[in-house]
Amino acid sequence: MKKILALLVLPTVLWSQHADSLKVDLGIRTTSFFMTTQNGLFGPYSGLKDYYAAAQGVELLIHARKKRWFLEADLFFTTRIITNAFEQDTLTGKTSRYESGLFSVTNKEQRNIVMPSVVELVHQKSNYRFGIGNFVLDGFFLNMEHGRMIPSTFTGMNYLMRRGAHTFKVAAISHVGARSTSSFKSVAASLSQYNPGLDTSGSRHDKSEVQTPGILYGNYQYSHAIGSWYSAFNIDYSGVVGVFHTVVFDEKLAHNQHLFELQFIRQEKWGNGGNNDPDLAYFQQERSQYFGVKYSNKVGDVDYFAAASYIDGKGKLLFPREWGRESIVTFQGRERQEGMGKSLAVVFGAKGKWIQNKVHHSGGVSTGIYVRPAPEDYIYNKYAMPSNQQTNIWWRQSWKGNTHSLLTLLVYKVPLGSQTISAGETINKVDMVNFNLIYRYTLPKI
Repeated sequence: MKKILALLVLPTVLWSQHADSLKVDLGIRTTSFFMTTQNGLFGPYSGLKDYYAAAQGVELLIHARKKRWFLEADLFFTTRIITNAFEQDTLTGKTSRYESGLFSVTNKEQRNIVMPSVVELVHQKSNYRFGIGNFVLDGFFLNMEHGRMIPSTFTGMNYLMRRGAHTFKVAAISHVGARSTSSFKSVAASLSQYNPGLDTSGSRHDKSEVQTPGILYGNYQYSHAIGSWYSAFNIDYSGVVGVFHTVVFDEKLAHNQHLFELQFIRQEKWGNGGNNDPDLAYFQQERSQYFGVKYSNKVGDVDYFAAASYIDGKGKLLFPREWGRESIVTFQGRERQEGMGKSLAVVFGAKGKWIQNKVHHSGGVSTGIYVRPAPEDYIYNKYAMPSNQQTNIWWRQSWKGNTHSLLTLLVYKVPLGSQTISAGETINKVDMVNFNLIYRYTLPKI
């Protein structure tokens, strides 16, 4: 905490002799979050435990500027109001999958969390930006994923440069402040702190001995017109040193109301996958591949879309979900495709924006089917997830210049087909409804 406070007063130390040129903005944002999961609704396991959680959070936002130097800070404070997220279901012995993420899954007894998610010293000009400290990334897998009380951020250095239609980003990361935790941890420690799943031998995946000094990140974006078409091309690279490489190719092509998106992901083992002992490595396969395609058609204020993706049989798509939301074309909130191989996903939906009585609305509905290997096929199904259909309905409202915002999200999951699945493969995965209500209030800047 002393180091954090030292960084926060750094602008005063650096610029005290010329305070007239120092500009400081302070802001406060509050978050009230309620979530519940109702399990065993219609299937044979009606006795499965239901979960609930309510949390209250406050953010302190600081922006200090002097000429080309900035200090960006976003400090999160979260307190537990009420929850049964860590209570075990009597039939399966499992706890909640979603509600526990509002708190610290690594310290279940901790009621209050203070997290210096962003404390970054920045030097910026019109065509470049260099930052050091705790910072935000907007990568394909490394991003804030602000779907809980505290987002995911990263410690290290980052650099952005623009040259016309070209944008380059690089970062070196030593620690991760993963969502649903109470502190920054080394990359190796962060890899091991969540649901271990099953390894390639069918045993509990022990990731506690994974060895890596950090993450190397790079991104290239190029946007340009091709006749009456518009193209946005993106290459995104994440390398967990000595563990695995992930390269994403993403191309968006727009023409009038039509939008096409093509994705390809390739993962390769780096060195020994994280440990000389294959049973203790994180990346226990040689590679994996993902293919995705999406089409959107805008009619008036509504976007209608359809998407499909496939993870082939070369291996499982692996990446810590808690380091960021997986930005794949078949993504749906509260759904996991990481940890899967030989898996097909198809999603349809519609979303739109409108204004009524000075209130801005956005919302939509999507439904998807996820065809996976059997839950017992641990080679290609790391988390024993059954094939399922999922439907999401969401509605966001904001008013008074985004001072107030209210998000409602409803997720319904059912097993696909006539599978025979156990209670452990049902709870928090299928035959369930997950409901979220999130209110945020942003105070005027000081």
